[in-house]
Amino acid sequence: MMGLAAAAVIALAVPFASLADGNVINRITLEVTADIQVGGACSIRDFGFEVLSEECEVREAELLNTNKVWGSDDVPRIIVYLRATDGETFDVKPSAIRIKGADYEYGHYDENLFVYVLQIRLPSLREQVGGITEAYWNSPAAAAWSPAANAGYYEIQLYKDDKRQGSSVTTVSANYDWGSYMRAEGTYYYKVRAVNRRNAAIRSSWTDSATVILDSAAAEQNRQKYPPPAVNGPVTGTTVGQPADTGAQPYYHDMYGWIPEGERWWYRNEDGSYTTSNWQFIDGKWYYFDSKGYMVTGWIDWNGKSYYCDPESGAMLVNTIVPDGLGLRVDSSGALIE
Repeated sequence: MMGLAAAAVIALAVPFASLADGNVINRITLEVTADIQVGGACSIRDFGFEVLSEECEVREAELLNTNKVWGSDDVPRIIVYLRATDGETFDVKPSAIRIKGADYEYGHYDENLFVYVLQIRLPSLREQVGGITEAYWNSPAAAAWSPAANAGYYEIQLYKDDKRQGSSVTTVSANYDWGSYMRAEGTYYYKVRAVNRRNAAIRSSWTDSATVILDSAAAEQNRQKYPPPAVNGPVTGTTVGQPADTGAQPYYHDMYGWIPEGERWWYRNEDGSYTTSNWQFIDGKWYYFDSKGYMVTGWIDWNGKSYYCDPESGAMLVNTIVPDGLGLRVDSSGALIE
């Protein structure tokens, strides 16, 4: 057993909460709280202890972990020394010891020190994830941020003029090139958070980046340099809002979304506009519209590269062999692999 003079020992004053049976303490309920983080400094001061039963109190506590900072797989272990408050003695069986917020490892009464010694174990830090302290731009399109301890990957979201652009993107690196998404002038920033490497349900809070302003010249450079962003693989079927034949219904001009016209489709935005001779990002997928605003399928030549839009859904395909019978393949950006 480690002595009370160890460097990691700290004295604590915690009130007791209930009565003992005569002069013998025969049950112990201890509540443990912790404010620790992967990458943070190890200190017994980051733990709290409260006795919820019997006439005893926490005299001292000793942190057994000797590393200077909390590592990704560390398991905090602590020895807690309990002292009777009014001269009682301890006669406690392991089955009568309850630890809230930690696991009981072992306990015994030290007759020399007149204390009951408990060793407890807190949950492993492997299911924690560190925070992101800084998010910045290495260039007008290249995002970067401080790595987070215990992160398996990062989730990022782009905003233009305070409006979210498309779906979230994930990356295992602490950087991302937004060039394919920054094709129009405006003020951009992004949000980023870390996701635990073992449990994707455990995530850090969002961190906002600084803003970057893209003028018309810079936007044009991005349109020339970058293809439209990739989608998450082939899709089947198209989501339709309220299709109606052109002019066949009196409410036609009040509709928006996917509109069929004969055997062709076009997309009406909520403000009544529609895209021509360009790509549009709709519900997480990229579609191309011709000079009259109709959706185009098959091969599309764009800025010196060829892209393929699915004949059924119209969405641009990525990382697959295109269904044109020639065995051609497109890469992760959707461009034809020469």
